[in-house]
Amino acid sequence: MRWKKRPAGSNWGDFGPDDQIGRMNLLTAERRLAGVREVKEGIAFTLSLPLDHGGHANEMRKPPRLFACDLDGHAAFNYVAEAGGPHACDVMCDDAVTLYTQYSTQWDSLAHWGQKFDADDDGAAEMVYYNG
Repeated sequence: MRWKKRPAGSNWGDFGPDDQIGRMNLLTAERRLAGVREVKEGIAFTLSLPLDHGGHANEMRKPPRLFACDLDGHAAFNYVAEAGGPHACDVMCDDAVTLYTQYSTQWDSLAHWGQKFDADDDGAAEMVYYNG
C-alpha cells in the first residue's frame, strides 16, 4: 500500500488504493442519464475560459501559444498537400498549442495541490497528493 494513514476528512482509499479521480467515481452512467433527463432546451456551452483569456502569468505560467505546425520547413498554414500529385487541390492548416495548464481555468484539475502529511505513519510528514 502506498500509505498507511490518510488526512482527516479525506476520501483516500474510498475508491481503491490506485484511484486517481476521487469523487468523480460517483458520476456513474446512471447519474449522467439522470442529468440528461433534466435537459429542457439542449443548449450546449463550455465551462472553460477561452485560451486567449487573461490568466495568471508569472515566471512559470505563461499564456497559451497557438502556432502552425512545421511541415518541411514551412508553416502548415494554407499548406498545399501535393501528395496527391500535381493536380492535388487539398490545402490544410495544422495547428498546435503550448499550454501551461494552470495559467487560467484549471485545465489540469486541482490534482496539482498536495500537502505535507505523514501518510506512511513513520512520524515524518512527506509531500503527498490525492490518494497518497
